[in-house]
Amino acid sequence: MFRPFCPVEVQILNPQDAQRAVRALLDKPAQLLVLASRARLAQLGLTPFLTALQGDGHAVQLISDIPANPAVSDVAALLARLREAAFAPTAILAIGGGSCIDLGKAVAALYHLPHTTHEADVRAALVQRTYLQPHICIDLLAMPTTAGTGSEVTRWATVWDPSEQRKLSLDLPQGYPRAAVIVPEWTLGMPAALTLSTGLDALSHAMESFWAVARNPLSSQLALDAVALLATALPRALEAPDDPAARQSLSLGALLAGLAFSQTRTTACHSISYPLTLLRGVPHGFAVALTLGSVLQRNAAAVPDLKRLTAVFAPAGGFEAWLYGVSQGIQPLTLRAFGFTKEELPAVAALSFTAGRMDNSPVAFSEADVLEILNENY
Repeated sequence: MFRPFCPVEVQILNPQDAQRAVRALLDKPAQLLVLASRARLAQLGLTPFLTALQGDGHAVQLISDIPANPAVSDVAALLARLREAAFAPTAILAIGGGSCIDLGKAVAALYHLPHTTHEADVRAALVQRTYLQPHICIDLLAMPTTAGTGSEVTRWATVWDPSEQRKLSLDLPQGYPRAAVIVPEWTLGMPAALTLSTGLDALSHAMESFWAVARNPLSSQLALDAVALLATALPRALEAPDDPAARQSLSLGALLAGLAFSQTRTTACHSISYPLTLLRGVPHGFAVALTLGSVLQRNAAAVPDLKRLTAVFAPAGGFEAWLYGVSQGIQPLTLRAFGFTKEELPAVAALSFTAGRMDNSPVAFSEADVLEILNENY
């Protein structure tokens, strides 16, 4: 059975058409909250675009301090800031990577709930899932500036809770953005480390979706197509950062991966990645890619179709050889490289079990299994 498939209006456009598309989507005067760093707006030349939106009759409030991994405290602070300014958004435009879009989703889902301006209240809303009660959710327009997270076509968002050493999620049917306007040209010239991290995040979404317990024929084909695009385009984009064709393929691959895992969710690699990010701030794409090879190997017997996926990497000598080659000279994908010690690995293993992720794997992993995987990638 297929779940409702992608209610998001998706457009892949050049920069000029993208700006026109957003203006058309804002079909009536809005209290528009824009989430985007000033540096990114300047780099993309979007200041005149925001000025034009004000000329269209929209009240525009720009928030430019976007956290790398939005935490409960960040969401609470932004909600409090909006209320103190008496700015009640009727639409949100998120221009940035997955963290920016996730922050937009959190504001969209929590703004109209009472008592969500304090960290404890936001934490309670996320843990107790009070955001599922009937209430107004603000329309979100997503303009991703990286090719990786897929947040522009999913119904959930990640919010970190460092004080409790856990990752929390928003997950609601109204969590999908109203529209996603994708501009591959915006990813030209991205730094190598960011290109690699976001590209590996997209690849992880696709690979994990392919072997997830919740997989179906549609998600499997989307995932396989995404892997094929990303496996070719990511090395090319790293070799030639300004290659438009490579960036177009990366953006499309990330989108297909997002559509695939929006149907299936992710699995053990993501579950193991969360403490890596919480404890050492490991960028998400690197954190999930660290264990891809080990989990792939363990899933092979349980998912015979995995040979279709591994065949994509055969010209490079297999997945592990491909991964080593693409990351060489940019970021060693080992726990040691991110500052972990052997003595910390049991604690990481103990924190690696997130419901809905670890149990979405076709092979059941124990804490001892996870510790073995961590040691393999030390």
